[in-house]
Amino acid sequence: MNMKKYKNYQSGFIVPLLILATVLMAGIFGYLYLQSPQTYKPPVLKQVQKKINIEEAVNSPAEVTITRDGFTPATISIVAGQSITFVNQNKAAHRIVSYPKTAINNLSEFDSEDLQPTDSFTYSFEKIGKFTVADSYNPSNYKVTIIVQ
Repeated sequence: MNMKKYKNYQSGFIVPLLILATVLMAGIFGYLYLQSPQTYKPPVLKQVQKKINIEEAVNSPAEVTITRDGFTPATISIVAGQSITFVNQNKAAHRIVSYPKTAINNLSEFDSEDLQPTDSFTYSFEKIGKFTVADSYNPSNYKVTIIVQ
């Protein structure tokens, strides 16, 4: 094979290969540059963020208000270890207890005693599950479902 022909063949092959490599690299870097930092999070970072969110939730109690129309919200989701503060914003007294009072509900110690207007009661939910609490004086109109994850 003639050396001159071989060099022409090589240079004809290398230039398109370099162009292809340059376009491919530009595409990869462009994709990585334009990708939003919120869209991509390494799995370890996601786990750390989830743990931080759970710790913040545990340290900040959720709130359920008692009005003349019932509990607000009627259903609430929290994490295990988080507290809920029940605030009586009604003019009548309320006593919040587990509902129904059975072993299935598993909140036998849950009892706010009488909450007069503006009184509050805070309870920490340690067990995972779905619980219902209600006003012992009017359970059909005053009850809330608590989902503990």
